Parts: sequence; C-alpha cells; structure tokens
Amino acid sequence: MASEPPQSGPRNRGRTLWKLGVRTAARGAWIGARRLLPGESDPTRTLEALGADWVDTLGELKGAAMKLGQFASQFRGAIPDAVIDRLEALQNQAEPLPFAEIAPLIEAGCGPIEQHFRHIEPTALAAASMGQVHRAQLQDGRAVVVKLRYPHVHASIDDDLRQLARVMKSARLVNIDAASLDASLKEISARLHEEADYRIERQNLADFQAAAPVPGIQLPEAVDALCSETVLVLTDLPAANLAFAAQATDEQRRAWSDTLMRWLLHQVLVSGLIHADPNPANFGFLPNGEIALYDFGCVKRLPAAVIAQLRSGLVAGMDSDWHGVHATLRALGALAPRAYDQPDRFQPLYADSHQAALAPLLADEHYAFGQADIHDRLQKLTPRYLLHSRDFRSVPDLIFVGRTLSGFYWMLKRLDAPVPVRKRLQQTLDRDIAAAPRG
Repeated sequence: MASEPPQSGPRNRGRTLWKLGVRTAARGAWIGARRLLPGESDPTRTLEALGADWVDTLGELKGAAMKLGQFASQFRGAIPDAVIDRLEALQNQAEPLPFAEIAPLIEAGCGPIEQHFRHIEPTALAAASMGQVHRAQLQDGRAVVVKLRYPHVHASIDDDLRQLARVMKSARLVNIDAASLDASLKEISARLHEEADYRIERQNLADFQAAAPVPGIQLPEAVDALCSETVLVLTDLPAANLAFAAQATDEQRRAWSDTLMRWLLHQVLVSGLIHADPNPANFGFLPNGEIALYDFGCVKRLPAAVIAQLRSGLVAGMDSDWHGVHATLRALGALAPRAYDQPDRFQPLYADSHQAALAPLLADEHYAFGQADIHDRLQKLTPRYLLHSRDFRSVPDLIFVGRTLSGFYWMLKRLDAPVPVRKRLQQTLDRDIAAAPRG
C-alpha cells in the first residue's frame, strides 16, 4: 500500500541514510580488497548491487535524498558506470501518495476543497521526488493542475545532503576532490530549497513570462489566490508526451526540435534564466509545433558575466582558439591554479573535445539528432579527463547548465529530427545578453 514513507521524520531519515552509508562503505572496502586478489579485480557486480541499494533507499525516502540520486545519475564518468546504470531508474521512480492523505495537504495549503474546486482527480497525474500533481476543475470552470509538496521535504534537505555527502566521501564514490564536491552540493542545496517552496516556483514562472521566451513556448498561468508555499495551482495545458511526439510526423518533429534548440540557446546565451529540470515529463508537445512547459521549481539564474564568458568560450572553440578556450575556463573558475599558465599542455584535449562535441553539431547545415553520438564520443574521452582531475575544478554556476544541456540533448535525440544548429547558434550569438530577472 502506497503511503508516506515511515522514514520521513528527520531522525529516522538520518538513521536510514547512515545505514546506507555503512553498506556503501563495506562494499567499497570489498571492492578494494578484491583488487588485491589475482583474477578478482572486476567490481561490476558489487557496484551494481551498490547502485540498486541506493535506488531502493533513496526512492523510498523521496525528497532531497531521491533528488540527489537523480542528479548523481547524470554524472557518468565521475561515478562508476555500473552505479549510474542503476541510479537512472530514479528518474522515473516515484510512487504517489493516496488521495486520502493528499486532500488534507491541499486544504492546508489553499483552503476547503469544495469552496475552490468542482472536482479534483483522485489519481495523481504525476509524482516526483518532492510532490505530486492532480488535475482539477475550479468552481469557475477553469481546468487546472494542483501541485502539492510532500510533508517534511523542506526540513529534510540539509540533513539529507549532509548525510549523503558523508557517504560519497567515505566510500569514494565520486571522482572529484572534496572541495569541488562541497561546492557542487552547496549549489544543489540552494536549488532544492527553492524547489521546495512553491512561492518561489510561482515567481519563477512570472520571470519566464516576463523574459518573453522564444516563439513556440507555451507557459501556464498561476491561480494566485490558491497558491502557497506547499500548493501551486496552474492552468492546465494538455499536450502529448515525448513518447507520443517521437512517433509524430516529420514536420511536427522538426518544428518541436527547432523550438527546443532555439529556446535552449536563448536560455544559456541570452537570458541566463535556465529551466534546469529537463525531465521529459515537464514538457508537452502541441500539434501546432509548440511546446508547453509544466514545472518551474528548479531554475538557475546565470550572472551576466558568466553568460558573456560562455559566449566567448564558445566562439573561441568554434575558431579553434585553444588559448581563448583556456582563458575562458580560467575566468569561469574551471581551472586549478597549477593549470593557469599551461594552455599549450591542454591544447590536444581541447581540440579532441571540440571534435567530439561541437564540430559535429556545426559541420553541416542540419544536424541529425536521431543519429547523434556525442555522448559516446565524450565517454571515450573520460579517461583523459580523469587524468587531469587535479587540473580542473567543478564550476557551481554551471552544474545545472550541464544538466539542462544533457536533458535537451536526449529529448532532441528521441525526436529524431534534423535541426539547423549552426544557423540557430549564429542567430543567438548575434543577440545581446538580455537583462533577465536575477532575483
């Protein structure tokens, strides 16, 4: 029977994560010991068991614990593949709570149900790590969706992240230095605290509306009178999901793919207002080629200086100016001090990274995302990146940019349509950096 996990209290959650840490450390020690034995060096089965344990535990806990597991699943290369393969299940794993437990939460957030709603669908439309969504109809007849936050989510964020950071460090699960891990977790914590407060999500939606997104992006309207910290009521924008869209006509898939590309480039290189939760469930595909957005909880605001650095670094890469690329990485804080004055040392790595990722996108008038293999090309470079792990630093401002790029890449690959990337990129670079909301 689905119900709120018994570990929801801070003490119980801490105990559950502590036990996970003990099991993780034990498996890590076992892997280390096996490497000393002849013919016993392959850790795959132990790592798979470790990943499955994380999925079961974090999926049951929901909240920040599950969210961090979802983030971790996107860092292939920094975390062993066998663990990542299991953690990817967290992207889709979330059991909704029964409506009998949800109804009091809705009333606590926006008042008596019968006063505001003609009807609320008792079966959840969607469920995620921090809350779930139900379709409903207001008393005035408008179709809406009601999003509500699970209890204890906000209060557990810091403790969950602290416990999981301890687990990652003690088990040496993440192949980055402790300082970079701490900086990354601090950035993740900031976004999670924002995501857990639906008043901030409502403001994020207002900021996207004010930023005038590219043509073809449809945004809902908030029903302000019914929104609170724990409940968000938005007008319903029914549309097809990605699985359906992937089977649509060539013309429709081209239109959706072009819209996604234009909007992605606009976010990163113009507005700096980043929709940083690119789960396909947060996108709806309309018959006219437009795209509806459903979730505004995880939003990253890039400083204008960072946008300018990204633009200059991109132009340098397009021109094969590896000294310019190196200077951009230093300005972004992506280089360790020991690497500051050695641009020539990294030129082969920069050139090969360009050939793996950027050059294919720009080689022809259109890029066929259905045949995209950029992920495989970059994966082959992972051992070389790891050799330079002491030379590079994680950039907290870019963690969610990377997440967004990855999510859009996989959606575009699924839509399997040619996209005029070179043309759209040049059009975007010709635009000035917008004065987007930075609050």
